[in-house]
Amino acid sequence: MIRILVVDPSYSNRLYLKLTLERAGYQVFEAKDGEEALNQFNQIHPNLIITEIELPLLSGESLVSEIKSLTEETFYPIFVVTNATSPESIQEILEAGADDFLQKPYPEKLFLAKVASLLRNLDFYNDLKSSKELVSSLHSSLELEHKSAERIFEKFVHGPRKEVPGLKTHISSASIFNGDVFLSSISPAGNVVTLLGDFTGHGLPASIGAIPVAEVFYSMVRKGRTLKEIVSVINEKLLLILPVHVFFSCTVVQVSPRHQTAKLLNAGMQPLIMIDEKTREVIQYQSTCVPLGVIASDLLGIELTEVNLRGREQFILYTDGVVEAMNCDGELFGVSRLIDALLNTDALDIELLVHDSQNFCSHEPFLDDVSIIKLDVDEIFKAESNEIAEVVSEKIPAPADWSLSYCLSANILRQNDNPIESIIDAMMGIQSLVNFKEDFHIILSELFNNALEHGLLQLDSTIKQQENGFFEYVKQRKRALSGLESGEIIIQVKHMALSKEKGNMRFIVSHNGKGKVDLEIEQRISDKAFFGRGIKIIQSLCKDFYFKKGGAQVEAVYEWGNGQYAS
Repeated sequence: MIRILVVDPSYSNRLYLKLTLERAGYQVFEAKDGEEALNQFNQIHPNLIITEIELPLLSGESLVSEIKSLTEETFYPIFVVTNATSPESIQEILEAGADDFLQKPYPEKLFLAKVASLLRNLDFYNDLKSSKELVSSLHSSLELEHKSAERIFEKFVHGPRKEVPGLKTHISSASIFNGDVFLSSISPAGNVVTLLGDFTGHGLPASIGAIPVAEVFYSMVRKGRTLKEIVSVINEKLLLILPVHVFFSCTVVQVSPRHQTAKLLNAGMQPLIMIDEKTREVIQYQSTCVPLGVIASDLLGIELTEVNLRGREQFILYTDGVVEAMNCDGELFGVSRLIDALLNTDALDIELLVHDSQNFCSHEPFLDDVSIIKLDVDEIFKAESNEIAEVVSEKIPAPADWSLSYCLSANILRQNDNPIESIIDAMMGIQSLVNFKEDFHIILSELFNNALEHGLLQLDSTIKQQENGFFEYVKQRKRALSGLESGEIIIQVKHMALSKEKGNMRFIVSHNGKGKVDLEIEQRISDKAFFGRGIKIIQSLCKDFYFKKGGAQVEAVYEWGNGQYAS
């Protein structure tokens, strides 16, 4: 039942109010002065206080002030019913905190209507307070969940990259969760592999794929998988989990200190930028395939760009949040301004770049996630003998003698034209030489593709030199492979222990097709040609390399040693 405290020095006034209110269904308590009213209030906590202005011991104004000061967090409506006619006294008690007033005499209906109105205000206040407390509780829970999620992201997604040398980063989110993904790690071969990606949109919906991408990336880099394999598996994973309207654009850079090369992939991102720190020459690498999570991996057409490094290059990876930043005239910051901002600093400072972009936007907050990564090749090369070696110093088991042999028929090749991953996995199952896995993959892939494309399929690599020649070459390869009826490729892998810490891996690949390798063409290969580079790479990796049987058989010998993490 609703409790009402009536405060009036007149017994007859109190009696009249008590009877009127009780007839209306309220429980009524009485007080004849201000101090008694305050004691009653503290005991019964009434839903409504009705008071006169003129009271003994404690005035009505003081009573109102005292009650309001005691109940800052809770609303107790105070209704002044008074004989006073002075506007000043009514004004003072209202300023002290009274919520409504009524001068005597008054119609009983008006009095009860005002009581009911004040009690409705009380109900409204209580509902509002409950809603506020619920919102506050939900906000606290959500904040705790966000902090927990951020800790998981920091540990799982961002943590492993702390060991990587040569990284400078700027990462800012448009909301609590970041739709950008930045991953970097060191492979067993000592290669620094860095990925910067951008899911559609920003916030929690855009970041749902970050953990599976990070899981695939770090586990596969740690196992020494190739860049193509890593990207393909990430793509297949995202195809399974992403909604149809969400995709993942990314750039990937793999820097090999030993080979002094970089492999690059741009899948749907803004141009990847490489700047020569000495000459200030700028090269932009445009996207060469669609974003991940859109089509199957065998349709992606993943082709890596390989770059020879001198040790003074800086790779700039960035998401579109910075280049799509807009000024008050609707003009985008753009790639050209980004490059100019970098070149205007001595050390290609990305923080100064961010400052320039914010100036361009009149210091308005970015509307999208912004990630900028600078990969310093010189620092990576300098770290080769310490940080990188420490990361990849996996104990290699003592070498032993063993061999594997595979005979791949035309039927098998039509079904699986890329068996190298399975062969490498079998090699690692016999002896875990994961530090050299990437070199083995390069050598076997080149030898196998040479035997398949030139030996059995009799394709002409010079097609790649023509306009759109690479795509034409891929079409011819696919067409010729689907019609392959005869022929076989034999792959032999022979390992011989040279000492307790050294071994010799011999790869022999032969075919019985009509095509032969034109040794004269191979000798005339230029660095600018779009074919034949694989032979030069194998020659640089291997101790011995030679053709036999007029090019129908190729043999490569790779020598490895414990303490060495790439040839």
